[in-house]
Amino acid sequence: MEDIDKIVSEVARKAVKEFLENLMNTERDVFLMENNGQKNGYYSRSMKTKMGEINNLNVPRDRNGSFQTAVFEPYSRSIGIDELILALYSKGISTRNSAEIMHTIFQNRYSSSTISTITEATMHEVKMFQERSLDKRYIAVFLDGLFFFLRRDTVEKEPVIFAMGIKETGEYEILGFYLSAKETHNTYSTIIQDLYNRGLREPLLFIADGVPKLDEVTRKIFPRAQFQLCTIHASRNLEADVRESDKNEIDRDLKAIFLSETKDSAISRFNHFKDKWSSKYPRPVYNMEKKLGYLFTYFQYPESIRRSLHSSNIIERMNKEIRRRIKVIDSLPTESAAMKIIYLRIAELNEKWSHRVIKGYYKCKDEIRDMFRERYP
Repeated sequence: MEDIDKIVSEVARKAVKEFLENLMNTERDVFLMENNGQKNGYYSRSMKTKMGEINNLNVPRDRNGSFQTAVFEPYSRSIGIDELILALYSKGISTRNSAEIMHTIFQNRYSSSTISTITEATMHEVKMFQERSLDKRYIAVFLDGLFFFLRRDTVEKEPVIFAMGIKETGEYEILGFYLSAKETHNTYSTIIQDLYNRGLREPLLFIADGVPKLDEVTRKIFPRAQFQLCTIHASRNLEADVRESDKNEIDRDLKAIFLSETKDSAISRFNHFKDKWSSKYPRPVYNMEKKLGYLFTYFQYPESIRRSLHSSNIIERMNKEIRRRIKVIDSLPTESAAMKIIYLRIAELNEKWSHRVIKGYYKCKDEIRDMFRERYP
């Protein structure tokens, strides 16, 4: 369990307040369905947690006065609710295990169906997230996929594809996530069209791996946007076709190419790389050479932010965290379960990133502004 002290903040308290109110409202709905009761508004109270005091918590009532939320009495015995919130809200615990957690913390067994009803409230938030409007302009849009096991009629590996942007003002924002049976250019076409439909109009750059025809799909919807192949994916693809004894040296050579200060320097280093390795690995080197135009697009952008633009590494770091949370379940039971877990982590990250600007942005913000004006007059 994560250390609660690390998330002490006003944002955390607001998130806990919202979660508790949603939890109690759905808890009351279940109670009224089972007991043919009626709602009777709310009363307000404060509550102390390890994250600080939560004020004006709206506690639901029923007309007969017989509904009692399970939240408060256990807490008065100094049994914290923080573990419940973190486990149930964002850690990828299955419905049945969530019922056991509720039982352990509250000494009051909730059925799996009741927990399922309670957590279903999250799906409304997922829908709102997926349909929200986007900014008109983004410096860059990253696209990348994560595969996980999903149980339908059978258990199969399926991708969830993430779209992440760098806002015109320099902050990262996760724009959306999309569950799909396959990772194809048609899937990405649907995703890019969705971004357009939600308000994206003037992106400067798309960054993605080597899905066939993805550059064509991007140009069709955003003809003035440029396309950058992920240098990390390209390096991995080349290294997959070389001997194990050569991988470390090849990896160092490729990193030197993609960390070059200028495009001319990168081309010079690639030519040296080609002379060094093409006799031993002609096909992999040739395949990379064909893609150099898309691999070097980022050199057209300000030097201070280039390292943030030549790969989808930022999404991969997020994917590792989501994969860690999904790992607690052998396979996700439903598509909605997958969407809840992924959304809850994304919501945390978007809040975390909303006040963080990418490294080097302030050095080049005027140059970026001019690029938007030139590209989209």
